[in-house]
Amino acid sequence: MARYEYRLVDVFTSDKFAGNPLAVFPRAEGIQVEDMQRIAREFNLSETTFVLPTTQAACDYRVRIFTPFIEMPMAGHPTIGTAWVLDHGDRVTLLEGVGPIGVERRVAQAGATTWWMTQPLPTWGAAVEPSDAATVLGLRAAEIDGRLPAQVLSNGPAFLFVALRDRRALSHAQLQIAQWQRLAPSLNAHGVFCFTRDTGDPDVTVRSRMFAPEAGVAEDPATGSASGPLGCHLVRFAVVRAGEPAKLVSLQGVEMGRPSYVQIEIEGGPQSFTAVRVGGTCIGVGGGYIEL
Repeated sequence: MARYEYRLVDVFTSDKFAGNPLAVFPRAEGIQVEDMQRIAREFNLSETTFVLPTTQAACDYRVRIFTPFIEMPMAGHPTIGTAWVLDHGDRVTLLEGVGPIGVERRVAQAGATTWWMTQPLPTWGAAVEPSDAATVLGLRAAEIDGRLPAQVLSNGPAFLFVALRDRRALSHAQLQIAQWQRLAPSLNAHGVFCFTRDTGDPDVTVRSRMFAPEAGVAEDPATGSASGPLGCHLVRFAVVRAGEPAKLVSLQGVEMGRPSYVQIEIEGGPQSFTAVRVGGTCIGVGGGYIEL
């Protein structure tokens, strides 16, 4: 019987038992793919990662990322949390399903350490009617913020982004599974990411939530892969002013009791983007082993 050790880490937070929890297997050689999926289902976290050797000279490790139901081509908090666990140095390149993903460590003058991943530039896909977006989220059409289109964006994973008018609408949003299953096939999206500019905090740009039941994630405490496209979406439609870079903070997971602070940097825009970075802090929670 083989034993494989794992680490538990909370991502996008400096406090234990907040942020988005992640299980990382730093030495996953010998674990079969079907067992990776079973292990992810056993943990039942948003994602679990498995670190493998890579044959690509430009990459330091290969990382496979699994939700309880599916393998993901790329994801935010698993990338940042895995880099934190590996502690490879000030920069590490991880080979994921979308290709190489660079992660850098930054240390602020006050001593706080953040990890920043550079994401693929997003593409804009299909838009949906505000009434359809409202129906999918169990809301009234008047609760949709018409300043931005309800639209699919993808940088590997694809999400339907829906802007809401205020925090009340955000707190009341609940994905209507039947309506989403009717709409999702035409969109080819992993889930619905909703957000509002009504944050109640001048240091927070948006409050966010994300639902992806078909991936086994009823609601995600923090969605780093969606946060880069979110920043581009806000800059493209002039909700946030372009900068070099534009800097944003998305607060997610509040409704779940797991507040997560996702930092976003967007270079370029509003029509042409040159770099997208998502960052945050991590804290270790514990670890253990799985026997196969």
